[in-house]
Formats: sequence, C-alpha cells, structure tokens
Amino acid sequence: MGPDFLRAIESHRVRTLARRRPGPDSPSRRLLAGWIYHDNMLEGRLFSPTEVFQALDQEDDALDRYLHPLMQEIRRYADTIRFVWAQAHGGPEAFNVENLKAIHRMLTPIAEDRGGQYRETSPVHRDYYQRICSADKVQYNLRRIFEAVRVECDDALDPVAYAADVHHRLMHVYPFRRNPGTTARLFTNLLLLSRGYPPVIVPAGLRAEYYESLCSPDAEDLAGIFRSCVRDFLREMAPAEAKTFTAQVGLS
Repeated sequence: MGPDFLRAIESHRVRTLARRRPGPDSPSRRLLAGWIYHDNMLEGRLFSPTEVFQALDQEDDALDRYLHPLMQEIRRYADTIRFVWAQAHGGPEAFNVENLKAIHRMLTPIAEDRGGQYRETSPVHRDYYQRICSADKVQYNLRRIFEAVRVECDDALDPVAYAADVHHRLMHVYPFRRNPGTTARLFTNLLLLSRGYPPVIVPAGLRAEYYESLCSPDAEDLAGIFRSCVRDFLREMAPAEAKTFTAQVGLS
C-alpha cells in the first residue's frame, strides 16, 4: 500500500459519492461484460465475450434454442450485479444479512439448491479447498463478521485490504453450498461499493493465485490481489468516469 494508491481510491470515492445524488447511476455495458466474464471464469464457467454481449443485448432469437438457458444465466448474473450496484446507493447499511441472502437467491433460482438458505452440512467435495467452519457455526461466524465491519471498516487505513480480510473470512464461513464464491465476491463488492470504493473484479488469469490465497491463514496474499484488481479498474475504467464527472459538474 502506498500514498498514491490511497489517493487514487479516495479520489474515486469522492466522485462516486457525488454522482449518487439524487439517485444511483448504472454500471456500464463494458463493466458488466467484463465483470460477468472474469468472475464466472473463476468458477470454471466459460462464457465467451461474444456470448456475454449477446445475452446483454437480448439476441436470443438469433441463436440456437439450446443456447437460450445460457443467455438467461448470463443475464441473471448481470441482474445480480445491478442489484448490488443499486443497493450500494443506500450506503454502508446495505452490507447486511438480508442482502447476502438476496444475492444468493438471485444466483441460485433452482429450489433444490436452497437459494438464500445456509448449508446444513460440511461437504467434503466442494468447489473450493480452503478450510471452512462447521455448518453449525455459520450463523455465529457471519454475525461476528457483521459486527466487526460495523466497528472497524470505516476506520481502516486501507479499505481494499480490509475488504480482502472480510472476503477471506466469508470464504472460511462458506455460508452456501451452491455458488459460494460468486455470492461472496459480489457481497464483498457491496461492502466496497456501498462506501464509494471501486469494485474488485479478479481477472481469470489470477484464478490459481486467488484460490491459493483463500487457503492462507491470513488475507495478506488476497489483499495483494485485491489491490492489483483495483489498480487495473482505476486504470481502465476511472479515466472515463472522471471525464463524465467533470462534465456533469461543469469542470470540463
């Protein structure tokens, strides 16, 4: 962590909070597409960029019928991102258990997958291989995370590293059997976005490093990944956002 990094994220935060009045903006098509592509690649779900844009553009009729469920899955993820983006407009209070469950329900619509319901077992065969708490400790450990965030988050010297620690703890809790990683990453981004900070979109190329960082006893390695992701976001996305902001407030 360096002063330039902190200045960059705080500058982004000021612009973001100013743009929220009177209502939230919407994530751009470009941001949605990249977010969907990379976050699902982390899960081994290989959506091509073309498929993502076709789904966002509602081009189902031009595709074979067997691809329609794929289009619906992509749009479901896009709708969940939009939900997180909109909820973040409510500020820090948006980081709550109701929104955690709502995110999981949106990503997990099949009834037998128990959307929004905590796991009742500690599965041996699962998508991630870090240590997880026993099923009977899920609610207790989640409650501890929420309590800690309320007390500590806004005083954190490095908000991105703090979000990495929260994500590390969420993945140890592993609240849900289906879609645990996508849910936890979206919920961690709700923590950041609700305070005006950039989202963390882990690129597919860091899949191995991301999984390994979750197995570490602390979140130091994950924090390094998160900072790298935020730097990339600010480099790629923030210049256009800053230009839009200055035009809106009459500074261009």
